[in-house]
Amino acid sequence: MDRLEVPRSRGVRVTPLRLLLLAAVALMPLLVFACGNDGDTSHFSDDASGSQATSSSSSGAGGSGDDGGLFDASPSSPLAIMPQNPVLKLEVPTSGQTIQFSCIDTGTQLPADVTWSLSSAELGTIDASGLFTPNGKRTGEVTVKCATDKSDAQTKLKIFIHASDDQGGLTQAQKDQLKGPPGQSDSSWQFQYPYDKTVFPRGILAPEIQLTSGSALGSAFYVQVLANDFEYEGFFGASGTNTQLVMSQDAWEALTNAGGGSKVEVRVSKLANNQKYGPIYRTWYLANGKLHGTIYYNTYDSPLAGNGAMMRIKGNSPTPEVLVGNCTVCHSISSDGSTAAAANHDLQFNPAAKGGTFDLTGGQLDPPVVWSEGEKAAFAALYPKNGEVLVINGAPGSSWPPNTPGTGGPGWLSELRTKNGTIIPASGIEMYYAQSPVFSHDGTMLAFNDRSPSQSGGFYPGVLALMSYDAVTQKFSNYQVLATPPPGRQYAWPAFTPDNKYVVYQDGVGEDLATWQGNTGKLFAVNVQTKQNTYLMNLNGDGYMPGGSRDENKNYEPTIAPIASGGYFWLMFTSRRTYGNKLTGTEDVTKRLWVSAFDPNAADGVDPTHPAFYISGQELTSGNSRGFWALDPCKQDGADCESGDECCNGFCNPKGDPPEFVCGPPDGMCSDEFEACSSNADCCDPALQCIGGICTQLPPT
Repeated sequence: MDRLEVPRSRGVRVTPLRLLLLAAVALMPLLVFACGNDGDTSHFSDDASGSQATSSSSSGAGGSGDDGGLFDASPSSPLAIMPQNPVLKLEVPTSGQTIQFSCIDTGTQLPADVTWSLSSAELGTIDASGLFTPNGKRTGEVTVKCATDKSDAQTKLKIFIHASDDQGGLTQAQKDQLKGPPGQSDSSWQFQYPYDKTVFPRGILAPEIQLTSGSALGSAFYVQVLANDFEYEGFFGASGTNTQLVMSQDAWEALTNAGGGSKVEVRVSKLANNQKYGPIYRTWYLANGKLHGTIYYNTYDSPLAGNGAMMRIKGNSPTPEVLVGNCTVCHSISSDGSTAAAANHDLQFNPAAKGGTFDLTGGQLDPPVVWSEGEKAAFAALYPKNGEVLVINGAPGSSWPPNTPGTGGPGWLSELRTKNGTIIPASGIEMYYAQSPVFSHDGTMLAFNDRSPSQSGGFYPGVLALMSYDAVTQKFSNYQVLATPPPGRQYAWPAFTPDNKYVVYQDGVGEDLATWQGNTGKLFAVNVQTKQNTYLMNLNGDGYMPGGSRDENKNYEPTIAPIASGGYFWLMFTSRRTYGNKLTGTEDVTKRLWVSAFDPNAADGVDPTHPAFYISGQELTSGNSRGFWALDPCKQDGADCESGDECCNGFCNPKGDPPEFVCGPPDGMCSDEFEACSSNADCCDPALQCIGGICTQLPPT
């Protein structure tokens, strides 16, 4: 969940949503009901009626839950609060939209000297004069209270949010027709992207709705999105061929904030020759949390880089940046975002080339090199904390295949090295050609393709293997096989879920483990304990992707974000599928990054994934692969923060009044979401679970 600017206490098991904002007040004599927009919409009613608020009125609710009984009624009340049970309809952007409350002494009919408070700070704040200012991030109800030391009065405030876009110069008559009764059916007019039942997190760019042309070419389009107490309406004048509609980023952020944790319905209608068609429907799910960190990925033909490069996308930026160019490729990123490892096969010939390990903690482009090495850092497994050690990707042959692309001879067995390149002898990995190795996010395990240097039936066989790792002794042990592929296939590019329950891997054809030259791939998950394999059908897209069989069996190189957010793990992968009507060429021009939500609490053997979404910030004209959604380098005590995962010690605390959040030591007896934990009992909210050392939501049931 995004950090809300509210005070909190860790001394007891309560959530931040049940805490009070209190302010002393001297009221103005006028009673005013100020509303941001008193116009009607197609979804909201104007009913703002309510009975007289008294001290015996029931406690109100804050946001998505009740107020927890924070307000106890007094035996009697000479106070009256105005307006009664108002409804505030916010228009996006929401700045400047407030509502003024007044509190009257019913005996004198004069403004009373009272203290104002809210049952929850989730929806906004109330100041000393009774002026309520919404934060525009949530919808729902909150109880407003005015009180003296002898009596009080309460009323409920209901907040709706309405967002709209008008991007096409449609006439009012066209808008009215599009908002009116359903029109005719056009069976060949369909959604191409996003997929039905996709789960979206906060913190990404608004997805682009892409539609087929249908039999009747539209010229005017209406998009309506409905969530609890939220409505979006978008009017677009757009081409009826390869239609692409995208809501404004402000509207998208309002939707994902207000609708977080819920299912939303998306409806699209069109006008063709003044005849209405539709609506057609989609269902989306909005995760109640934001994806944290930076995306790092590999490209070989970026217009920005000019050739191969490590790229990054920070937050929801619409434009990537060149992290390291000059054909520095075949990269890995540590879970904490502190360290990168990559190869540059031109290092010995090109003075400008850089390869080896890189220090990312400064946040700059072209980060400093820690270990200069042209070959052996390719696809290395980086220890998740500070990249302290790395496992060298094994090379069982003299060229590729069986080596991974770019790695020539002579071959080498895997090694454990420090980030500055020093070999750590007798670690236990030296007897294996550990290809595409990866550490678990807590650093206790290593998964890899244990590859043979000898051919059998024309193939170099390998198994998906697992070993335990002791960071103190720097030793690997407890070798076990997770899964064995049939002849001619390779199980490669493993990735751990943050709870260490599953390893997700690529089941593919291609002895070099690559995504090119017709190599195919599908993604599976294997339970580390039971060894049960589960096919990730929802992620792989079989049966529902617009390109049909052209889009299937083309998913590769999974990685998983190091922490859960909004109740889900987030699995990034490379795919050569088409992207709606925007990328429809052959598979050699559609290699891009996609993300799928993954249910942490799915039953063993049940597909835990959901239909994937496209990463909008990547370059549209370059082939992109091997994306990592890593945390940003952690912040020291005293630095500004939104949540504990940003802080080196795991805690983000409120300081001052109004509070500002800064990294610091634990300030109480329990941990909020995204803060450090050792067990479920450490989390303030009993609904949270300690997963991967972080207090984490579970997905809604």
